[in-house]
Parts: sequence; C-alpha cells; structure tokens
Amino acid sequence: MLNAILRGAAAGAAGATALNATTYADMAVRGRPPSTTPEESVRKIAHALGTRVPGDEQHRQARESGLGALLGLATGTAVGAAYGALHGAGWRPDVLTGGLAATGAALVAANGPMTVLRITDPRKWSLADWLSDLVPHVAYGFVTAATFSATVRKRRR
Repeated sequence: MLNAILRGAAAGAAGATALNATTYADMAVRGRPPSTTPEESVRKIAHALGTRVPGDEQHRQARESGLGALLGLATGTAVGAAYGALHGAGWRPDVLTGGLAATGAALVAANGPMTVLRITDPRKWSLADWLSDLVPHVAYGFVTAATFSATVRKRRR
C-alpha cells in the first residue's frame, strides 16, 4: 500500500507539472493574466487561522504567491497519493477511466475549498473561465493516470 501511495504521489507531482505547463502555455498564447485565486486562498486560510502572512506589502504578496503555488503542488501530489491508495486497495482503472477520475478529483480538490471560502463560484463562470480551469485539470488527470500506470509492474504469466 505504501508503495502505491508513494507512486501515486509521484504521479500526482508529474500531473501538477502538466497542469502548470498547460496553464502557463494558455497564459502565453492568449496573453491572459495569472489567476489570483491561489493568493486569495492563502490570505483567507491565514485569516481563518487567526494569523497573517508576514512582511511589508511587497514581501507579503511575494510570499502569498509562493504559498499559493505550493498549495497547488500539494493538492496535485495529495490527489495522486489518493489515486495510488485506491490502486493499493484494489482499484485497477485503465488510463482513460483513471484519467477522468483524477481530473474530477483534482477539480474538486482545487475548487472545492475556494468555493467554500467564497473566493470563487463556479456557477458564475463563463465558458472561457471553465475552459481555462478544465483543460489544465484534464492534463493533470491524464498525466497522473498515465504516469501511475507506467510505474505498475506487469505480472508475468
């Protein structure tokens, strides 16, 4: 089980890299600015914990940006670890099914807390907003599933 969880975490980290690359490519192609939701999440979480990210305005913004990016990587790695745990418990999806499941899990893990914190409301998103969020998460899901699948030892008959 531990081996499957660790392989899942590594696959999730690969998926998070694919998500980031897809997001940055979209920003470069369309000239769109980065999302501010990761930084807003850091601020709201800090507030909920009764603290504040330290530093003057410039340093605080830089820290919030860095912590927001780290939250995204941690989320992707954790979803991958859960994917591995499910595999360790006997779930054996093909890459298509696993990719769709990992996509859905990543969307919920990323957007669920931000929705609860009232940072975003997916019900109010435009089609462009949905595509900007969905496409990178699809890249995450399929890279995670394919990477995990590549680490599974095939039994000899």
